[in-house]
Formats: sequence, structure tokens, C-alpha cells
Amino acid sequence: MRALLIAEKPDLKRHVEAVYKKYGHKDIIDFESFAGHTMTLKDAKEYDEKWSKWNIDNLPMIPEHFKYKVAKGKEDIYKRIRKKIKDGNYDYLINCCDPGREGEHIFFSFYEGIDCKLPVKRMWHSDLTENELKRALNNLRDENEPELKNMIIASKLRADFDWLTGINFTVAFTLKTGAEKPCSVGRVMTPTLKIIVDRELELKNFVSKDFWEIEGKFDGYTGTYYTEDGKGQFLDKAKAESIIKSLGKKGIIESIEKKKEVKYAPKLHSLAELQNEANKVYGYTMQETLGLVQKLYEKKILSYPRTDSSYVTKSIAKDFGIILSAVLNVAEYKDIAQSIINNKAVLTSIINNKRYVDDKKVSDHYAIIPTGEDFVFSSLPQNEQNIVRLVFKRLLAIFLPPLTLNKTNIVTKVDDAIFKTTGSVLVDKGFTILYGTQINDNTLPNLNKGDSISVKSIDLIAKKTSPPARYTDETLNKSMENAGKFIDNEELKEVLKEAKGLGTPATRGGIVEKLVNLNMIERKKKNFYATDYGVSIIQALGDFEITSPELTGVWEQKLRQIEACSYNPNQFSKEMIEFVKCATEKLKSLNCVVDSCENSIGKCPECGKSIKEGKSYYFCCGYKKDCDFIVAKNILGAKISKTELKKLIEGKQTKVLKFTKNEKEWSCPLVYSKTNKKIEFVMSNSSNKDLGKCPCCGKPMKEGKSYYYCSDYKKGCNFIFNKEMSGFKFKEKDVKELLANKKIKRKFIWKSGKQGEATLVIKDNMVKFDF
Repeated sequence: MRALLIAEKPDLKRHVEAVYKKYGHKDIIDFESFAGHTMTLKDAKEYDEKWSKWNIDNLPMIPEHFKYKVAKGKEDIYKRIRKKIKDGNYDYLINCCDPGREGEHIFFSFYEGIDCKLPVKRMWHSDLTENELKRALNNLRDENEPELKNMIIASKLRADFDWLTGINFTVAFTLKTGAEKPCSVGRVMTPTLKIIVDRELELKNFVSKDFWEIEGKFDGYTGTYYTEDGKGQFLDKAKAESIIKSLGKKGIIESIEKKKEVKYAPKLHSLAELQNEANKVYGYTMQETLGLVQKLYEKKILSYPRTDSSYVTKSIAKDFGIILSAVLNVAEYKDIAQSIINNKAVLTSIINNKRYVDDKKVSDHYAIIPTGEDFVFSSLPQNEQNIVRLVFKRLLAIFLPPLTLNKTNIVTKVDDAIFKTTGSVLVDKGFTILYGTQINDNTLPNLNKGDSISVKSIDLIAKKTSPPARYTDETLNKSMENAGKFIDNEELKEVLKEAKGLGTPATRGGIVEKLVNLNMIERKKKNFYATDYGVSIIQALGDFEITSPELTGVWEQKLRQIEACSYNPNQFSKEMIEFVKCATEKLKSLNCVVDSCENSIGKCPECGKSIKEGKSYYFCCGYKKDCDFIVAKNILGAKISKTELKKLIEGKQTKVLKFTKNEKEWSCPLVYSKTNKKIEFVMSNSSNKDLGKCPCCGKPMKEGKSYYYCSDYKKGCNFIFNKEMSGFKFKEKDVKELLANKKIKRKFIWKSGKQGEATLVIKDNMVKFDF
């Protein structure tokens, strides 16, 4: 028989073809390869011409049958493989795409796109070593196996669902919110955005609170006070102080507990766990780590990267002696690896260790481990070397003893108050020798229950609550993987746990980068920040279903049931279409605005949209549409910088600026008046002090640089007087007394140079001498 094997990528094709040429096969096999996704679902306008323009009345857009087209840039690959299949007189095809739901979709979207009818067999492999590829090629699976057949169906339905929700929700949301550009909405992308936005708002609204702890200092150790319900923090300082005052100078050892604490090496790497560690240690993003592991997989150094398992099977564990030989290529681990290889007892014992070896916890692929292939470590780029180090150390660690500490817990009682103390002494560093972990002993004195203790001091320790930490690639990845914590439905929590949360380890990095590229979030060093645009999207969507991981939980549960042959795919399709119709109608009823401006300077004081910078002006994103806010970058010769504009839109005064008009110059700050909706000059050094009321019109008086004047001065009232008269400088007290209709007697310097006293009073709307 004659077959055509189609690999997902050229590298995979080369590896399999080399094995075929070396060992042969019962059938004649030709080889071809895709370059990832060759096909994509057609755009909306390709199903119906009226869908080419975004129109709220055309929603929802639901094709009668979903169809595929050639992805941009993949036309040559498509034509080449299609021609080969048509002209090759093949008896069957071999699907050699990555083992999993996505690999099925890559192959069968092409298969259906060319309307192929040939039988298909499946090559299912876990790494690219010669032995594994030989085994998989000689044990091809039938694509009609229920497990594989239903995986194909589930992969297509998932693609259909994402198309329907993505296009309909994005169009409806964009049109109803008046955004200047398309606001992408997606099943995984939007709840991920919400996770970051919620944290952004938490931080924005966070107010640090003071709290206090009580610390007792005894002979050779200290203890922390705890109430009977286990609380050790006080929000009421006076209460803590009263407790301290009530305590005596003698204590007694209430109890002593000594135990050995053992910490075993962590599980082997899933892709998510490797991404998290690489971000923590080296600062690599999720996407960067995936790319590096993929390269190391293609170089046959590491096993298949897109795995969600942290375990290996017994059959793999039996080959650990061979696998560990690859670690000998890294000089810093050579001695440890060799000692493990030489210790048959250790190698044998790990096979039955369920902490790392469990067939039931390996579905498509086992954990990321070395393949056992020989390689030259020094020939790898530094970033690839770093990933190799992480994976090799994680494997070596499972063969080493656990970290062992002797822990001592002491409860000291002073009167009725309980103080707790914990000490530890290192017994065995165990696997932590690989990581250079610093473990400092906290040795406690040798005490016995019932011993009397002297109280040296009882102190009040002031502390403050800390804000939640910003998300990094590591912590965001963990939150996406454990997205069930964001929902209340216990059943769906479990589904999301089984489904490994939002997205997959292989797709999460791309989703996060898309959010960055769309300006919904930004990455500053290792931390994520939600942009104003991202915040406005989540606030506009409110409690819409697509903002919650629960949506993924509901539909992922059904897809998994389809794979398990326990849910009817036709029923899934009906429910999917009904959901899209209802959800789209809900979006069509929205009445809110999304700020889609990029490079925002701040918020418009009139409408809340973003302020943008033009060539000669700063203006609101809604300018000329529904807002009139605009500020010239040059006002009467004074340049308005971004810093000064931010002050204006925040309701603050600018610094003192210099202005010129009609050959006259003056200096003063500017302020934006929301009442008058314009930029106004502020009299230099003006004060908001309550001096009293104007004797002419009753409005508040103000203090300027050289004058005291009515706040309505030049607008209808002319009351004003100089801050200095005949050598006498008015003080605030003097002004208040005069405005209270009192006379004041002060010293003056007359024109003759002589000094003398005189009385001042406000008469005839002027400040005059009263002789």
C-alpha cells in the first residue's frame, strides 16, 4: 500500500522521514508537511455579501455551514500538498500533526478544505527521539477510533464556537459603544483582560490601613501574641496597648511541639509550570518560554512541549537511566547525574513513586523531560541553555532526598495571653543543593513544658496592610490555569480545574501578547498594567457572560463530554447557536461608551474619554463628536507641556507661566474651570483663605500678590485695596478686622519720613484713614 504522511511542521517531517529511511515500513510512504495552521475559517463577508459592512441589524451572523479557506501566506503549501494528494494514487493519509485536539484541527481543516475522501491513520508520538518515532510509525492508529473521531468533532466545534462569539460579540460591542476601532471580544481573551483590570482597580482603590501586633521578648527567643481564635493583628491600637499594660513580668511554657518537617522535590514540568519558573528566574514571558522549549524539542533535547501533565508513565520511568545520560552533557550536573545513574536502587524506586510516576495522570503527553539524546550544551544560545538547566535540575531533584528540617513550636503563656514561637534547624538540604537555597537556622533555647520564663519586654509593633501584587507572566499564567477561583459554581470550578483553566499552556502566551498589542494592557518590566482602554472595555461589558471564566467552563465541559462520547454534537451545535443569538441581543442593548484612544495623556474633565496630543492642540477623543474639550499647546506665548496639561485636567493649577499680549507681559498659573468650561488665568499667588466678605457686594474677598480684592472684581465689583499703605503692610488679621467693620490703629511712615499712629476704616467702599 502507498501512503502520504503529512507532518505539522517541516522539522517533524525531516525527523520521521529519517527514521523511515533507516528502518523502513510495511507500506511505501511519501512525506509532506504543513507549517502550522494552513487553513482558517472564512471571514463573515465570504458567507454573505451583506456581512461585509458592520451593521447592527445584520447580527447575529451565523453561517449555515462553516467553511475553510487557505490562511494568508500558506497558498503555496496548500497547492503543493493538494496536488500531491490528487496525483499520488495514495491508499491512505497519515496525520502526523501534534498529538492533541489542536493537531486534529490543523489536519482535518485541510482535509475537508480539499474535500478529500481517503482513509486517515494517526501517528501519535510523545517526543522526537528515534525510538519513539519508530514505535509511533509502526503503530499507526485508526482515525475512526471513537476517542480520535470525537476529538476531531470537538476541535471543529470549538473553532466554530470561537468564530461565532468572536465576530458577533466584537461587532455588536464595537458598534454599540462607539469605539473608534474594533474592540476585540473573545472567550479566553476577555476574561483574561478582566483578571488584570480587576487587579488594576483594586490597586487604584487600595488604601493602606494601620494595624498592630504584640511581640513578647523572653529569655533567648521572641513570640507573637495570638487571640483564642488565632488572630494576631489589631486594628485598634488602644486595645493592643491595654493588653500590654495588663500583662505581668512572668510567663510559663504552655506547650512545646517538636517534629521533623520533610519537603519533597517539586513535580516535573508541565509547560505551564516551566513557563512560570522561567518567568520567575529569568524574566521570560510565557510566549518566549514556549518558543525556546519548541526549539529544544525540534533539536531532540527535550520531549514534547505542549503538555499539561507533570507526570511520566512507568514505561518512561524505566528508561530514566538512559534519559539521565543526556544530563551528563552539562558539566555542573555531571557528577550528580552520574551518581544517580550508578545507583540502580534509586532508579528502580522512582518507578513506583506516585508523586512523579502515574500512568493515570498522563493523557496525551507526559511531563517535559530530557529525551536522552546526546548534544553539545555549549553550542546552545544562552536562553536555551537556561531552559535546559531548569528542566534538567527538575528531573535530577526527584532522585535526591527531601529537604529535612527539625521544627519546634513553643506556646508561651503570660497571664492569660498566648505567645507563639516557631524555630527550625536544618537536618538535610536534600534536593535544594541543586538550587543553592539559603536556609538559616532559627535555633530556640532548650525548654520544657511548665518552665517559668522571664518577660523582658512586651512591645507594640506597628505595621501597614500591603496592596495586592501586580500580575506577572508567572502569576497571570497561574490565575488563568486556576480560573475556577473566580467563579462560584462548584461543578464548573471542577470542570475548569480538569480543563486547566482559561486557554492552554500553549495558547495563553499568545492571548496575553494579543492583549498587549491591542493596547488593552501593557507590560512594564515584569508587571502587567491595565490601560484606560482595557478598563473601559470591562466596565462597559459589566456582568456580560464573556467576561467570566464560567463561559469557558460551561462549553469546555460539553466539548469534553463529546470527546468522551457522552454528549451529542448536534445538541451542542443547537445550544451554541441559541447562546450566540441571546448574547448578541444582550450586547445590542448596551448603552455605554468605550474609550479606544491610544497614547492617552489623561481623562477629559468633561466626558471622561482620553486626551490625545495633536500637532498644535491637546484634545478629547470625542472632540467634534460629543465633546468640545480642546487646549492649545501655546497660549499667548506660554508653552503648555504634557505635565501642565495633566494638572489642568485633574483640576489643579499649572505652575506660573509667562504670557504676552499687546506688548504687555504678566505671569500667573492657569486652571480649567468646569463651571465656565474653559482655561482661566489665576491671579498670581491667589489664596483661598476665608478673609471675609466684600463690603460692596458681599462676595468672598481674595488675596493677590499686591492687592486684596473682591472675588467678583472686574466682573461687577470694583472693591480692591493695596497690601501696603504708607509703609504699613497689612496682615491677615488686619484685613479680617477691617472687613468685619472694625477700626484698626497702626503705625505708619508719612511722606516727610516721620512715623506716627493712625486709624484705618472702610468707608465709602474704600480703605481710608479716620482722623
